[in-house]
Amino acid sequence: MNIKERIMIEQPKKFENFKLCTREFVNIKLEEVYSKELCYSKVKQSDVNFIEPYMIYTIFVRLLEFDYRYKPMEKILYEIPFKYKDIYGVFSMEKFGLRLSITNNNEELLKDLLKKLNSACKIVESILKPLITEVIANGEITIDNQTGILRQRYLYFRNKVEEIYNEIENNEDFPVRNLVDELNRKMNLEKEVIFNTQAMLDAYFSFQEHLLILLLPFTKVDYRVEPIPRIINYNWSDKFKKIFDINNNRNLLPYYEKLRELKEIRNKYAHGGFEKEAGSLFAHIKGVGAIPVEVTSQPNETFSLVLIRDVNYKEICEVIDKFEKYLYNSEWKRAIKIVEFITDMRFDTEYISELKMAISSDENLEYFLEKESYIYERTVNMEW
Repeated sequence: MNIKERIMIEQPKKFENFKLCTREFVNIKLEEVYSKELCYSKVKQSDVNFIEPYMIYTIFVRLLEFDYRYKPMEKILYEIPFKYKDIYGVFSMEKFGLRLSITNNNEELLKDLLKKLNSACKIVESILKPLITEVIANGEITIDNQTGILRQRYLYFRNKVEEIYNEIENNEDFPVRNLVDELNRKMNLEKEVIFNTQAMLDAYFSFQEHLLILLLPFTKVDYRVEPIPRIINYNWSDKFKKIFDINNNRNLLPYYEKLRELKEIRNKYAHGGFEKEAGSLFAHIKGVGAIPVEVTSQPNETFSLVLIRDVNYKEICEVIDKFEKYLYNSEWKRAIKIVEFITDMRFDTEYISELKMAISSDENLEYFLEKESYIYERTVNMEW
């Protein structure tokens, strides 16, 4: 049963609405369009909501079942001819985007055509929603790999702190007129260290949570029992323990504990500067005054908004570096190399089998990476 047949059975009313919305679009042959003089328009540049190429394909090919050509030549993914009122046109998905070729370049007619398709898109989005939920539950999804840019953000703030420390240490390069000026300059630099260290931690755990999800295919987690969206919603600690199976991998426990301490620093400032529960409160004790509800035994775990003594930047970096060194030399090293290389991660059964084969040996890993590179280059360049 194809997608149209299923929708007609399961969502007949919505499908009727879709047919009513698209009734002015007529199925024609490509030759009818190309025999006419055409004007060209990039859909993204029109003054209406942009229509995604996959939605054009779904509307015309999968639901209306119009004639089309798939990969008719290099640099073109598909061509779909149609007639709308008195306009003959063809949508083509090309290397530089979705293009519309039409016989009438009247701006109002073009807007009318695209607005009609936008209305159809809203109906189709509603129709596809239960199907999308179903395939997600089965793990038939792809996640865009953003580990590269997220790690760059972490390194950016880390480098900023390094630069500030160098500036603090090189006092001779900054002549001052008096002690007050020197103290003010140092205080400002110290605040920059604190702010950039907080940003560095935020960026690092953002990167790590993304990495953890992309490592899921290399684990024994059953996506049908525990859907991927649910795992994505877990906090960092639960993700870490789930992906690395920390109960059966005790070597990771000391790294986890150290990272968790860093996470508490980050959490405080991700939640308005508050410690957990009553940790940020001061109790009024008669005869004593306002005292902290929880007196920390490890002052390095909390930030001062002014003083640098509470931020041990070098220890923070040491914790992160030791963990990453361990990971890059552990049984996860091949999986991480794959994540660093690929542009997106597929979670379907076929691809996961390929991934698990790839991490079984260095030779298989090299073959997999070469194959992925070849496929990626051909796809990007639309070399069919």
